[in-house]
Amino acid sequence: MDLGGTWRIAAATEGQRRTFHEFDHDESGWAPIEVPSHWAQSAGGLDLATEESVLYRRRFEGPPEAAAANGVETGSTRWWLRIEGLAQQGDIWLDGVYLGHTDGYFVPHELEVTDQISARSEHLLAVEATCRRFGDPDNRTTLTGALQDPELCGSDDVIVGGLWRPVRLRSSGTVAIRHARAVCAEVHSADDRGRGAGGGRPWARLELRAVLDVPDGGAVYLRTTVAGTEHVHSHHAAVGENRVEWTVDVADPPLWWPHALGDQPLCDLEMEATSGGEVHDRRRFRIGFRSVEMRRWVLHVNGERLFAKGANLLPTRPLLGTASPAEVADDIRAARNAGLDLVRPIAHIAREELYDTADELGMLVWQDLPVRGVMSRSVAGEARRQAREAVDLLGHRPSVAVWCAHDDPFPRKRRRSATPAAWSRLGPSWNRDVLDRRLSRVMSRCDGSRPVVPHAGVPPHLPSLEGTTSQLWFGHHGGRAADLAPTLARVPTMGQFVSAFGTPVRADQPEVVKTTVEILRRLKYRPTGGFLLHALADVGGGLGGCLDGGFGVLDGLRRPKPGWWALVDACRPVIVVVDPLPEELRAGDRLDLAVHVVNDTRRDLDGIVARARVLGDDGPVLSEHRWAGTAPADSCVLVGRIETLLPVALQPGQLTVELTLTAASPAGTDGDTPEVLATNSYTATVS
Repeated sequence: MDLGGTWRIAAATEGQRRTFHEFDHDESGWAPIEVPSHWAQSAGGLDLATEESVLYRRRFEGPPEAAAANGVETGSTRWWLRIEGLAQQGDIWLDGVYLGHTDGYFVPHELEVTDQISARSEHLLAVEATCRRFGDPDNRTTLTGALQDPELCGSDDVIVGGLWRPVRLRSSGTVAIRHARAVCAEVHSADDRGRGAGGGRPWARLELRAVLDVPDGGAVYLRTTVAGTEHVHSHHAAVGENRVEWTVDVADPPLWWPHALGDQPLCDLEMEATSGGEVHDRRRFRIGFRSVEMRRWVLHVNGERLFAKGANLLPTRPLLGTASPAEVADDIRAARNAGLDLVRPIAHIAREELYDTADELGMLVWQDLPVRGVMSRSVAGEARRQAREAVDLLGHRPSVAVWCAHDDPFPRKRRRSATPAAWSRLGPSWNRDVLDRRLSRVMSRCDGSRPVVPHAGVPPHLPSLEGTTSQLWFGHHGGRAADLAPTLARVPTMGQFVSAFGTPVRADQPEVVKTTVEILRRLKYRPTGGFLLHALADVGGGLGGCLDGGFGVLDGLRRPKPGWWALVDACRPVIVVVDPLPEELRAGDRLDLAVHVVNDTRRDLDGIVARARVLGDDGPVLSEHRWAGTAPADSCVLVGRIETLLPVALQPGQLTVELTLTAASPAGTDGDTPEVLATNSYTATVS
């Protein structure tokens, strides 16, 4: 039963808090508001955008099947109030009875209301919702991550609070499934050890978990059906809460692949709790069968390695609930259209439409917890609980490939530079060394099927001198984007996985994006496992949002900026690239540039021909070069070098290097124009 629609809302005051949950509380002066929504949106003309705590009331008629108007016995039916999303904290009453507390903007909460629903036909649901301001950037106490981070969403003042996801009433039998989790733990091409599905056939193993509420104890059976496999797990339940874990092996599962490697079959998994021959409760998941590993920062899906070309995703809008389902899904479609394999909802859990679309289109997701910057010690316990909830919420999704506990766990008040401030980050830190380890252990215990990164943006540090991903702001905080190449040559570990680069400066975006992506792709697997551009799109319009001026290569209205076309070209499956040209050349200088072909496809490119021309200003050809060879599947190969001495009489102006890569001509078609696989060009100033 949907409890959305028109509610009543008012700012929380001490006087109102004491009685607002009672039936006869005076609602005059309260404003109507549609749920789901955020209270920063218009509420019947009442301005609540700056309020940190508000009160909600909703009167509703109970479900007819409850037959509860006069205390009629309702049999074995139990009723649950399900709140899909309340930002950030809530205290819930039904018919004047306090039900409990909620925390976590993305966490679905269920509270039992059987007694209240059975006692009468007319009901009053009352909610006190609280969402604090951003506060001290170096002592954060709210687990809203990017949603209230001014560096990412542009404002310190946004209050993202509200019943922003649906509120529902649902029923179950006597045995209720309170929490459920499904994870594809293993995928094997054959049962070569005599285990699993058997018969030497491909098989997959699902790890399942359910938390059951069984008031009377006794035998409970958990039946699962997925991909033609039915499995029944028996459990002798104790009275009260029971945590049950079991595995199911599935023979010949249809494998889910990232879009660059294959198809994306999805299967429905149904979990039922039965007792006494009756189905008491059920949960459904949409699941895909695949395995994912990260070896030396290189992702492997179903055993196939993949160079991850990706981008960070900011919240679609500052108030997540105000974005339409199409707007959320379109960001995933844009990422795929740009040739990307990976997206990262940076420091937040996104809307379900994002994950639905990623599952369907084969886009991998690097999933952060909503933890960013320097967190207060007071959040540790709640952060661990929300880490478990994140696995319950998203663990079944094949697109989710990586968990990350904490983004950029360093003070905000610092001067940014092109490279991480390594020396100031070498010392011990409670956030990095205690909190992040705890969160990583929680996610690893809950889900051992995916790699877990404790924090992003952390350079090598004491005592192990190990780091994680790098933020490389070359071309934005000083210098040229081309300075990245010599830096990585000196410190290769900085390029093992890059989680942020880019610039908000429109004029500089194409050069920064093109140069950085090409340098990192040229270092494919040696040592770079992938990259994440910061960011795909600016935060959309709305309270606190900016339509322009952000790091995105799409603006807030999803219109392409200059960097978009550079990203599309640099992320094509096959590219031909040359070393970055010097910023300035002089007549008589010698050019010595390496030419590489990067082939991300799964087929060998035999007999390819790469050509290069060096052109002076107004088009005179200074030199021409030609190389023939092979680019194996999933490789980066050096095909030759451009070695040219610029004429002493060369006139000042612009020097251009043009590259063309063509396929071998089919046999018997010598007169035909060969297929062009890739082109590229570079310019430099001759003074």
